[in-house]
Amino acid sequence: MTYATAALDLTNQQQVARLLPHSPLVASYHTGWKGLTFTHYCHPPHETVEHCLLQHSLVITDPKSCSKAERRLDSKHYAQGNGRVDVIPAFLNHRTNWNQQVEFSVIAICPTLLSQATQELMQHDIELIPQVSIQDPVIEQLALALKVEIQTGCLSGRLYGESLGGAIAARLVQNYAVSKPPLAFKASGLSRSQLKRVIDYIEANLAQDLSIFDLASLTNMSKSYFSRSFKQSVGISPYQYVIQQRVERAKQLLKQQSISISDIALDCGFANQTHLTKAFRQMTGTTPKAYQKE
Repeated sequence: MTYATAALDLTNQQQVARLLPHSPLVASYHTGWKGLTFTHYCHPPHETVEHCLLQHSLVITDPKSCSKAERRLDSKHYAQGNGRVDVIPAFLNHRTNWNQQVEFSVIAICPTLLSQATQELMQHDIELIPQVSIQDPVIEQLALALKVEIQTGCLSGRLYGESLGGAIAARLVQNYAVSKPPLAFKASGLSRSQLKRVIDYIEANLAQDLSIFDLASLTNMSKSYFSRSFKQSVGISPYQYVIQQRVERAKQLLKQQSISISDIALDCGFANQTHLTKAFRQMTGTTPKAYQKE
């Protein structure tokens, strides 16, 4: 494959505007997510300049869009097929055009995130293989989850968004890389000291917007390997554990009667009372208000 020497940064809004002049309808620039960026467009007919990107990118076309699109990757031309997902490796020369208004999402994945997804599984580097107009319902669902999370105000915090990014990176490695990790791989779990360090940190910072990157740093692991190891040790994902602990703290505060439910939500790390109520009902089968009256 032929790679360009200069690349655009999809995390830089000014550089993205040079490529796609119409502003995105949904964007993750404000979320603080590390390793991934999400944008969603409804863009009129357009032809991009020849370019390459600093990040690996996924383009997911909305099924309602009926435009005819053409993409050129590494001097090879591809017409739009039946699939809705394109996978474009970082630093690969490409351009694209479409003849009608089209709705699509772009997910930019930092190459470091992809490397972290495999560094404990392999002894060598991987190479992502370009894909055009493929069908991948898993990526489509993960993209939709990112979009909904942004549209609803990122109530679940950085931990949730970055976990979705890790899942996308693992999906790319397992399905669209030259060297695939063994599917039978299982993380061995965290050591007792590592687990205590992470649990203590979560407990001390429960009211904060926790990041999967921060938690993984406590163990000197990549985000993806930490997530698998944590689940192996605890039985649930880091995000689920944090939500569980926030609900447990909310139960304690609700029994005090003197604190408003809205204040309890913020004290426990929830974005607002609605976010607390949703998580509380999912885990207990009742609402904070009903629980407080018991």
